[in-house]
Amino acid sequence: MKIDKKDYPKMPDDIRDMIKQQVENEISDGVERKHIVKKGKFIRYAVAALVGTLLVGTTVYAASKLISITTEKKGEYGLETKVTVSESADNGDEKENVDVDEDTTEVPYDRYELMNEENYVHLDISYMPEDIYVEWPEDVATPKLHSHSETDRANRSMTFYMWRIHEGVEYTHNDVNVINTEEFEVPGGTAVLVELDGGRRKIYMAYDIGYVLDIWAQPGITKDEFVNVAKGISLEVATKEEAEEASNKNYMSAPAYVPPFESVQEENIIYVETEDELEERTTVAKDELKVYQVGEEFEISEQNSNVKVTKVEISDDLSVVNKDVFDFFQGEHPDFVDENGKLKDEIVSYCKVGDGVNSLDEVVATETIPVKLVYIEVEYTSDTGASEMSFYGNLMLINDNNDNYEIYDGLSPLARDTEYDVVRTSYYRNEPDEIYFYNGNDVWEKNHFESVQAGETRTASFCYVVREDWLPYMYFDITCADPTDYFKQSILDTGVIDIRQ
Repeated sequence: MKIDKKDYPKMPDDIRDMIKQQVENEISDGVERKHIVKKGKFIRYAVAALVGTLLVGTTVYAASKLISITTEKKGEYGLETKVTVSESADNGDEKENVDVDEDTTEVPYDRYELMNEENYVHLDISYMPEDIYVEWPEDVATPKLHSHSETDRANRSMTFYMWRIHEGVEYTHNDVNVINTEEFEVPGGTAVLVELDGGRRKIYMAYDIGYVLDIWAQPGITKDEFVNVAKGISLEVATKEEAEEASNKNYMSAPAYVPPFESVQEENIIYVETEDELEERTTVAKDELKVYQVGEEFEISEQNSNVKVTKVEISDDLSVVNKDVFDFFQGEHPDFVDENGKLKDEIVSYCKVGDGVNSLDEVVATETIPVKLVYIEVEYTSDTGASEMSFYGNLMLINDNNDNYEIYDGLSPLARDTEYDVVRTSYYRNEPDEIYFYNGNDVWEKNHFESVQAGETRTASFCYVVREDWLPYMYFDITCADPTDYFKQSILDTGVIDIRQ
């Protein structure tokens, strides 16, 4: 049979998300990179992988019963983990080979059928550390399960991924920076513990009924806790009806594992650069950027509004925000504050990156930098009135030179004097970290105003966590929803507010 791309129906969102996660797993090299990544580059890679997944032939695969898991060391610190299955003795199904398109690759399974397959399992988790909360997904079709501590979510958390493995499909995962591996038995299968440099751990669990459960743990989960969680899990196949009737608890989706496509045709990649992305200017002349002061009003012509920043406050705790915002902050970011309610210092590590196979990452310098909370209030006055309005805030770091403005890189003196490949931070990103934006009415509505009457003034507030050494470089932009490390045209057209401290 011939397979044509246009004959495929639209891919379901949950399957697309699953493949995206699989792409992330495959391209991950186990090394933490700088937090600022050009979005277009990842999207481009992900779209390519999705396109490649669809451009394959089709065969009929047999069900599987017997499963095995093996590991192979790659270099000094690399590890390849494989899970394979074979037909059960009582399975008489014969695989039927079929023709494939000339531009496709013949494989012993139907990729498209696997992508749309629905499987569900029941997890009986008999052990979980007392402070760890299991966050069962609201949608039973979600193939990922989170668990975390309410008081240390960043360091004490685990993520579970479930896969159905068929005969003829080889599940392969490559890890780098591996310092130790151990094999042990779990109810109904075999598991491999993989310990990574830096304290993170993974467990791959292969169940005899043809399923693989991956669990990833952050450094705050001890080895004994992690292994005991794995040993305390029993797995049973379930129906979709059973999962839905149980309101999702103890059930999760288990998509069929689809191996990554090995090659991608460049002409199938769709990536469009917007005009604003063609030139990412990091330096502009003084007369190209309008700069306003706190309390100075100016116009946003596209929104028929006047705007001004009325308040800027700096603190090392949450005392400047109201109770609703305080509670929201504590709930969303419990790791940002210490036992006294003060913002924790940021520990910044500068690292030389190893290849993860024959060499590990090396921390060459470390510094501790105080952080501050920056609270900003902005008044918007509508000329004509409007409904369903959203306002944005973007805290930029800009260096005011004599003749121009340039994007400030935020590097400390130690960073400038150190040779390194990547920066790792303890809690915050290596840029101003937006904590919330708030319309003055409901913190959950964020920056959204349902309606603004003509002549009415509404106040929105924005809050950021920044390093103390960035305070002299802060400017506020009201045109961008996301951080930007260059002067977008919208910023030059509207201007910025000088909130330096």
